[in-house]
Amino acid sequence: MSRWRFQLALDSGLALFAGQTVDLAWHAEGPRPQIDVASTAGDDRLTNQGCDVLLDAVRMQSFSVSGRGGEVAAVPAPWSVWVKPGALPLATELLSAELAIELWLLPAREINDLDAARRALDARRGNLPADVREALAYWLLGSTHPLGGRPDLKKSWRSDTDEVLVRRSPDWTSRRCPPEPLLAAAQRLLQELTQRRCVAVTLADYEKLVASLGDGTASLPIAFRQAIWWEAAYQLAARGLHPEADEATRRYRQACDDLLTRLPGLAEADIPGFGVSIGQRAYYAGEFRIALDAYRKEWQSGSEQHRSRLQRLIANVFTDLGALGAAAKLADAALYDQEVAGDPETYKTLGRCGEIALRCGDLERAADFYRRSHEAQQVLLGTGVTGQTAVYRGHVALLAGDLDEAAAWYAEAHDSDAAKDSRLNAYALMGEAALALRRGDHSAALACLDRLENTDRASINGDALPVAVVTLGAVAAGAPREKGRLALEALLKNNYMAEALALLPLVYHHVGMASKPLNRIADTLRQWEKALLAMPQLVGESMDGDPTPKALLAAIAEVRKRDSWQALAPLRSRIFPTNLIAVAKAAS
Repeated sequence: MSRWRFQLALDSGLALFAGQTVDLAWHAEGPRPQIDVASTAGDDRLTNQGCDVLLDAVRMQSFSVSGRGGEVAAVPAPWSVWVKPGALPLATELLSAELAIELWLLPAREINDLDAARRALDARRGNLPADVREALAYWLLGSTHPLGGRPDLKKSWRSDTDEVLVRRSPDWTSRRCPPEPLLAAAQRLLQELTQRRCVAVTLADYEKLVASLGDGTASLPIAFRQAIWWEAAYQLAARGLHPEADEATRRYRQACDDLLTRLPGLAEADIPGFGVSIGQRAYYAGEFRIALDAYRKEWQSGSEQHRSRLQRLIANVFTDLGALGAAAKLADAALYDQEVAGDPETYKTLGRCGEIALRCGDLERAADFYRRSHEAQQVLLGTGVTGQTAVYRGHVALLAGDLDEAAAWYAEAHDSDAAKDSRLNAYALMGEAALALRRGDHSAALACLDRLENTDRASINGDALPVAVVTLGAVAAGAPREKGRLALEALLKNNYMAEALALLPLVYHHVGMASKPLNRIADTLRQWEKALLAMPQLVGESMDGDPTPKALLAAIAEVRKRDSWQALAPLRSRIFPTNLIAVAKAAS
């Protein structure tokens, strides 16, 4: 039932009421209008003059609308005797307003003033065809309403958009060749995004995609740009191309802003995955408070589309914040749901479960998770598997003391990446530097740093973290301490606070010498502690030994009280990946 308010003009011979209007509420029973694809089916087509412009704009895109308007309630006494003939709104007029709401063309979904709706639509009459095209493009990609009029699309289209845009399948295919231009363009978009999931992509590849999808007569719909840049940011981040991922996210946010401007009935909370995109970029920048806030809003929006992915992404943040018990619960829940649903990104959640187990010291369980993740990737991606999981399997073997197996996995990682990515895998090199220290081969540890320093930064796959571990490993092997200090500064700049804390003893002989970095670390940890406290329903109780911000702050206080780095010892083994070089002797 829709409830509309409007001013009803009176026609009375009584001077008391002459020329007056009264606000009345009207109730029209009936369903929302059904948007159909190239269909003329349905009873009571919307054809009244008041919504012809809106309907023509819909038809221009090979869509049509049908709906049953029901009956307008009777005018209540005493006004019914003074109502002007024809003053009652037609049911089709009410349904046209409902259609405008359905397509986000009115400024608020809760609008119930029919006169205001008329004025709002009339004000944008000149741009209505273009606005309707933008709304229908978003309706195709972003909404969950079934497509009527085409039996072959009623269920399958929503299934396909979910498979490509939400589940991110790398092997989705379809033989559908829709004749409707907008639908055909959306079909091609799904195909193009899928094809780019098994190859090494750059920002330029997505820029070419944006250009190629334009037909020369009309600009690419905003919703298409939105989907492309969301995918680009996600894919580029997975490749470690974070500056390019930042630019893709900027363009995604611009597309969202453009869409919100064009469709005033839409809000950020209505855009599935908006919080996922913003949260991911904040996470990779080490802005955990911002990341958790974005994920929390996405979670509270109630959308189920990205729920399993959201569980894993929040688990990622919790892992880096040391809340390993909470991270494990979320990752386990996501894994269960994804395995039941056959989600193509299950391998990523298996990898997250593996890292949590690794940080908890459960190396046998970590090895099993990584094995399953690796096998799932080989089935799903074939030769497209990168060396990332091989690196983690090497780390598990290293921490378990199986040095030869670790060496083999690091070599496999380099080999896997060689055919797909010419950049140096700094994460594998980090493992090799740690392996050299475990073997007491200081010259090999120093050689790892030489290789890193002699490689152009743009040719390195890895950020400040693996670079710092390689550098501090070399410092432990005799490299100048100043190089370690610069590496620590880079860690702090990139918000690797727990990792920097664990490595401080390798650079600063005395606690007092590290007063400035300790202050900076402590300030950031306090912010992170507040971010965790804002999500009590997901965090729960911390496990003993978890290197949470609270635990790290207590350790810093103890370090300063005792004027000794030894107070860090209980936590160093649970801070990854710096625990790979925990064998290095700390200055007392």
